[in-house]
Order: sequence, then C-alpha cells, then structure tokens
Amino acid sequence: MKTKIVPVKEFKNKATQLLKEGREIIITRRGIPIARLEPLDELRGLLIKARLEMEKANITEEEAIEILREVKQEI
Repeated sequence: MKTKIVPVKEFKNKATQLLKEGREIIITRRGIPIARLEPLDELRGLLIKARLEMEKANITEEEAIEILREVKQEI
C-alpha cells in the first residue's frame, strides 16, 4: 500500500480516519517531513504492549520469562 503524506494540521483533524487506512503516514510541517507512522502487525503490537505492562509493573524480561515458566509448570 502506498505511503500517505499529510500536513500536521490534516493529521490532527483526521488522525483516526488516517490510521484506520492501515498504511504508512509521513507527517509534514511546511512541506518538510517531521514524523513517520507505520502500522504494526498484531504480534508486534502485543509484544510492545507486554513490554509497556512489564515496565509499569517494574518486571524485567528475565523475570517475566521465569514467571511464564512457573505458570506453564502449574498447568
């Protein structure tokens, strides 16, 4: 799918609609690119969410892996 280039003002006004299109978006200010947004596949999105939740809970990746191993043994 083709990249969409939009000015900041248009992105601000139509963000939800633009993101629903599911394609890369380049945001510009006075015609100069200032940001790039790209869609995430579902798995990558879940991994990012897991990392954010681990940060909130102050759990390292190693600790999370150990917790998963323990839970797996209980099942």
